[in-house]
Amino acid sequence: MQVRDLLLGGTLCAVVAGVGLVGLRAQPAERVSGRTMLGLVLRQINTTGTFMMATAHPDDENNGVLALLSKGEGIRTTLVTATRGDGGQNELGSELFDALAVLRTEELLAAHRLDGAEQYFTRAVDFGYSFSRDETFEKWGREEILGDFVRMIRTIRPDVIAGMSPDGDGGGQHHQASAVLVHEAYAAAADPSRFPEQLAEGLRLWQARKFYFSTGFGFGRGGRGGRGGPGGGGAAAGGVRLTTIDVGRFDPLLGRTYAEIGSHARSMHKCQGMSPLVMLPGPASARYRLIETTIAGQADVPERTLFDGVDTSIEGLARFAGPQPPRDLLVELAVLSGHAAAALQAFGGGAGPAERAAVLAGLGAVRNLRGRLATLGLSDDARFEIDFRLEQKERQFEEAVLLAHQLRLEVLADDGVVIAEQPVTVTAQVANYGETAVAVRQIRFAGFARVNLTCGADIVVADAVYQCESAMRLPATLPTTDIHWKRLPDAARYRFEPDVSFGLPFRPTPFRATFELDFASGRIAIERPIVYRHGSDIFAGEKRMELQVVPRFAVEVAPKIAIIPLGALAARDVRVMVRHGGREPATAAVTLELPAGWQATPASAILEFTREDEAKTVRFLVRPPGGVAAGEYRIGATVASEGETFDRGYQVVEYPHIGHRHLVHESDIVMKVIDVALEPGLRVGYVDGVGDEVAPAIEQLGAQLEHITADQLAYGDLSGFDVIVTGVRAYERNPDLRANN
Repeated sequence: MQVRDLLLGGTLCAVVAGVGLVGLRAQPAERVSGRTMLGLVLRQINTTGTFMMATAHPDDENNGVLALLSKGEGIRTTLVTATRGDGGQNELGSELFDALAVLRTEELLAAHRLDGAEQYFTRAVDFGYSFSRDETFEKWGREEILGDFVRMIRTIRPDVIAGMSPDGDGGGQHHQASAVLVHEAYAAAADPSRFPEQLAEGLRLWQARKFYFSTGFGFGRGGRGGRGGPGGGGAAAGGVRLTTIDVGRFDPLLGRTYAEIGSHARSMHKCQGMSPLVMLPGPASARYRLIETTIAGQADVPERTLFDGVDTSIEGLARFAGPQPPRDLLVELAVLSGHAAAALQAFGGGAGPAERAAVLAGLGAVRNLRGRLATLGLSDDARFEIDFRLEQKERQFEEAVLLAHQLRLEVLADDGVVIAEQPVTVTAQVANYGETAVAVRQIRFAGFARVNLTCGADIVVADAVYQCESAMRLPATLPTTDIHWKRLPDAARYRFEPDVSFGLPFRPTPFRATFELDFASGRIAIERPIVYRHGSDIFAGEKRMELQVVPRFAVEVAPKIAIIPLGALAARDVRVMVRHGGREPATAAVTLELPAGWQATPASAILEFTREDEAKTVRFLVRPPGGVAAGEYRIGATVASEGETFDRGYQVVEYPHIGHRHLVHESDIVMKVIDVALEPGLRVGYVDGVGDEVAPAIEQLGAQLEHITADQLAYGDLSGFDVIVTGVRAYERNPDLRANN
């Protein structure tokens, strides 16, 4: 299906990597590549630290700190956001509630493509502004969301956790509530009596080393160094010790300060009106207050970083084996650490052969150690903790091998919006821009009707490109692509579908390719999502998207809500648009499911489709019965074709800065019969706002509504209107309104 017929904006794919029970990981796609990306991966290889930031909403995070830790220090950096921001505003368009949650989730992923963090969520719903913690706890379900934070800590296993400030009355109490819960979760995650059902599932207890509260939103200007300035421990009013993080540091690998990177990442929250201007170079800092630590004496000394006192070295993994670790473990960790350090040193010196040798040796060393852990006499807990981190090292070494050999992998489909049983051609490429040959052992494809589909083996010499095309077919039974979180009817909380690992932003795509590549002294297996690329938005340029599965017939209705004044019962116009997703000609019958006594003209309609993407609209005139009572009445639209019935459509959520996502919804209309009466002949002038659906509602009440133009605002006579209404954020987004009023 051609994406250009569906777009609201543009797309940029967010990659979600494979997931395990206790090692789940949503890997952000990086904007950088090549040598820069290799340098970032080598920084990751040389550390084992993990950081978790916890916030209430998208845009609450400190992106400068995330960038510093992830890209600057190589720390595994995660963000756990309590809600998806579905109760907030939208300055871009009409997406609200679940659609806004999709948009804001995608904006977080867009931010993380810049700051490098991984993204996870709890089940909490943003139910709008909250005036108290107790209200927030009651609506969320205090124990349920506390359990979610505990689950994420036990899953991510962070060394350091930072929450928002629990103090203050402003800004809505979601912020303070999330801070209280994640602080409580810090201790509860290590308590076997708390949420034991998680332990029965396979999660394990975890005690983070340190817990901080932030002292405010974002990061600001400040003097460099010294007491209270970036890079030094300082004291706040009342003698509270603060750890001040210098995010104004320049990173020569990235060519920017972390504050610049962070402000660029923050600008991705465009639906919240974040400034698109990137912070200029200069001093910038973020301050945190140490609340708890298990490190003896750490609370009594000044700190320069959040990881002061935390051993993040590879050799430091031996601590999990107790005070007297096995000698073989110490030796092998030292060998692995040596290879990691040698790779980073070779990178700094621009020594390509030495880089390649070091990362291949490191890959062999980490695999050897993982294979030997069971023979070293370690306890089950020690073996788990060490292997949990070595598994991350193995993936990082595999990526480093790929980058050090200057290999580029592509796997592209010839369509991005697909239906069950549709044929799809997938093209896989291995481009070798390096100095040594690589063997493509095989490329395996997943998600299609036949299993173990592969591309054959070949040798890719230096400066050559290997390519293969495979004709695939989608399975006959294939679920429609949709969000995996569903709002509960009796709580401000989501239900996560059980087939998706807890906390992930979106359901991982089932359409994937695994590249098995052989080198002189090692083999790697790299998995990539199969994507579709297009240039449907000339201003956005090339965009990429994961494959989206849609029904053969998508059914859309308009309006979603219709209003009928009780004292002036009248027929309402209902439009049903049917989009054909198949490639073969088809016939479809469209009908409305009506409440008792209601009538529709025509009673049904037959539509003929001859091509893919073809859309046709049927106009029904729906009339309520005489004597109908005030209330809400549901009218559903259905399409029947070849023995199947279709009663759902999907909304595309997409803008140039985010990915292409679908939100599936029922194809129904709510008819609201309301006991309301307006003054006869009431004239309403309306100044349009952003994502504004107010004007049609006013018209349906019986008012004579006219949209006021820019010329009318400048010099028109507005005295003929009985009332003038300004739309949502009209003064903010309409310069003519501001200039002439």
